[in-house]
Amino acid sequence: MSLKSIFRNSAAAAFFFSLLLTPHYSVTAQSDDAFGRHTKIKINVIYPKAGQIVTATDSTFILGNVAELPKEFQNRFSINGHHVPLSSNGSFLAYIPIEPDSFVFDLKLELFPGSDHQIKETFERGGRKYDVSYMYEGGARIWTHKLKVYIPPPIKPIPLDTMIISGGYRRPRGNLTLAADDELRVSFHATPGHIAWFSIDDIVDSVPMPETNPQPQIYWGEAVFGAGEVPESLLLKGIYTGSWTVPPDARIDTAAITYHLAVPHPSEIFYQLFTTADNVYFKMLAKYAEYDSIPTIISHSAYKVTLNDPAFPFTVRYIDSVQTVRHGPRRGYQSIFQPEGVTALAIGAIGDWYKLQLSTTQTGWVNQNSVLKLEPGIRPTHSYLIVIRSESHGRKLIFEFPLSGKHPFKIIEDDRRTIRVQLFGVTTDTDWIRYDFDDDFIDVATWNQPEEDLYEFKIALNKDIWGYNTYYKGNTLFLELIKPPDNLRSLRGKVVVIDPGHSADPGSIGPSGYTEAEANLAIALKLKKKLESRGARVVMTRSDTSHVALYDRPAIAKFYGADLFVSIHNNALPDGVNPFTNNGTSIYYYHPHSINLARAIHGEMLKATQLPDHGLYHGNLAVNRPTQYPAVLIECAFMIIPEQEEMLKSERFRKRVANAITKGIEKFLKDFAKKNR
Repeated sequence: MSLKSIFRNSAAAAFFFSLLLTPHYSVTAQSDDAFGRHTKIKINVIYPKAGQIVTATDSTFILGNVAELPKEFQNRFSINGHHVPLSSNGSFLAYIPIEPDSFVFDLKLELFPGSDHQIKETFERGGRKYDVSYMYEGGARIWTHKLKVYIPPPIKPIPLDTMIISGGYRRPRGNLTLAADDELRVSFHATPGHIAWFSIDDIVDSVPMPETNPQPQIYWGEAVFGAGEVPESLLLKGIYTGSWTVPPDARIDTAAITYHLAVPHPSEIFYQLFTTADNVYFKMLAKYAEYDSIPTIISHSAYKVTLNDPAFPFTVRYIDSVQTVRHGPRRGYQSIFQPEGVTALAIGAIGDWYKLQLSTTQTGWVNQNSVLKLEPGIRPTHSYLIVIRSESHGRKLIFEFPLSGKHPFKIIEDDRRTIRVQLFGVTTDTDWIRYDFDDDFIDVATWNQPEEDLYEFKIALNKDIWGYNTYYKGNTLFLELIKPPDNLRSLRGKVVVIDPGHSADPGSIGPSGYTEAEANLAIALKLKKKLESRGARVVMTRSDTSHVALYDRPAIAKFYGADLFVSIHNNALPDGVNPFTNNGTSIYYYHPHSINLARAIHGEMLKATQLPDHGLYHGNLAVNRPTQYPAVLIECAFMIIPEQEEMLKSERFRKRVANAITKGIEKFLKDFAKKNR
């Protein structure tokens, strides 16, 4: 947020100046001789940082440490009046109630020099209650630390006795460019229980917008890593949604959408009054009586819409070496690893994203910065696929698809022995499929034409998929099906790439200041030693604190011909998720051919670490997306939990983790061999 935008927003401006005026650290000094040599005591907050925007609702976690905490004194540590236990090294983690807008964490440490008096307290942690007592005599010395953050308030419900349109709801990220038969979807947030519609001047007068069921506000952290419960306070009423199909003759350039809201008919108000006896409906009737006709208010969309722009359609060519096609702007992946030179037809836009017509019914989205707009009149090549052939080369069974141009494609793993290739803009003329007779990896291959410009090639295999690779040479698409390495009953000779996550980026930081980058490397080095003792050829993406960019890590694995890829990490949580009830060990995979490796390692990790099961996840993570080998990312433990952070510092725990991962890999290899005899 720029300074100019801060000063436009009065609430943000007040918060900004309060940060400048509020001290973030203060110490209450005393001259008691008992504390004389303990002058270096300091409360350090690791997370959150001062001034940070914390995206939580009612509670969030805070972690840090008390430096130079003396062992000879009793202590009491609290945050905003809530007792927080300190670990033996002074680390702390707390889950504290919060309130929206400017919020201050008030941390307080009390040290007691004697043992003649006693304080007894009960505190709760992780759903369990603990009794604690403190002995002291005389005065206590106090250290304090204040930390101010900003908690964005959730969208507030609009009272029923008002008549307000607050604005668009989940509106597009930019202006819209739509073509004939596209669907224009419009939503806005307004007073619940009213009548709503939208219009576009000179195009359409009245598109109904019924009120939806209460909608949950964005709460992804809890949904993914917590219990998945959405608080009642985050359910939003008064969301009105409608849609309209663009006709071929509708043409307008950058017009705003007009939102309309009207008081419901008196009969509906009377019905609600008698069925609910809510006094608010008396107020609605009184408001209705003030007008000669049905009261109506209007507002306009912040974004603009263009219909049937004559500049569309046009052809674009991918200029990235590896391009991703999505289901919507910044949405989920439709297809990955599209190479440079592929062409497609752009038919519309939202903000800086182009909508692509891939086939009759399938569309995709690419960022405008990833493609080159070609000259008007140029259209993507349409190919007729005549012959497909396969040929065996060592561990690879290679399929060739000779085409007239570079087409978008999609690879689908239906199951571990079935893979489909979808080619967009291609029509069958396939009379020939040539097999490599000496290779028994394939059972049967068939083609299908589900749409006029969508060709599908299906391969049924006799053994499970290990990995695959796709690329163009000229206008020929190659699909390499990669077979498993020899002798799966042993790790000997297997190329295992170990990726210690993070480097220049420290990753998560524990309460004592121990970084995830350090913890990941320490475990990875133990794992390297263990795997090499079993005969594996280990490649490290980093062996020290050198920086390795994220997308260089899978590139290293591809360069060295990885058989397996294991990324080592240690976890934290998004704001607002309770770390005492949501922690442990977890593992992530992306492609179906990696899930059995994930399961095997996760099972061994749970046995070895004795930590809670934080889950097995399909996760869209960059290091797991390559297709050539099974790949997993392991979150061994939680950096932010003091006890688990201390475990990560210990040689014993690191060895246990390394042994568990090794056992998991060996189990995966043996199970794969058993199922694919």
